[in-house]
Amino acid sequence: MENQKNDNLNLLEAVVQNTEMGKNTLEQIVPMTEDPAFRAELLRERNLYRELNQEAHTAIEACGGTAQGQSIMAKLNTKMGIGMKTLTDRSTRNLAEMLSEGSSQGVMDCIKSQKDYPDAAPGSKRLMQKLQDLEEGNRLKLEQFL
Repeated sequence: MENQKNDNLNLLEAVVQNTEMGKNTLEQIVPMTEDPAFRAELLRERNLYRELNQEAHTAIEACGGTAQGQSIMAKLNTKMGIGMKTLTDRSTRNLAEMLSEGSSQGVMDCIKSQKDYPDAAPGSKRLMQKLQDLEEGNRLKLEQFL
């Protein structure tokens, strides 16, 4: 029972961290684009990350836990990485490629988390699968901007 609770909280925390990464990245990138269709896609993705993030926070609280979220260092590394990759190229293609790579990494993180926390509750597993589906869908939608 204790193992299930730990796996549950750890899986939900992975959802929180992954969705925070997605929404924080998009909040940094949205102002960089002038392409209306691309901007609309990024805002759609950001809103979906926000919704999943809130669902995960609610589930963690229901389990008696508190979400940790991304560390300050992880946020800073991401912000600096985006800053470096967009210093000389803020084209839609470059931004879409960066986000597509991020979504691919997100899919891998989802798969690893599901394997790392096999005893998590079905609801938590569904939430992680929902995140994985979102990441895969985002990657496919971003291909049109490459």
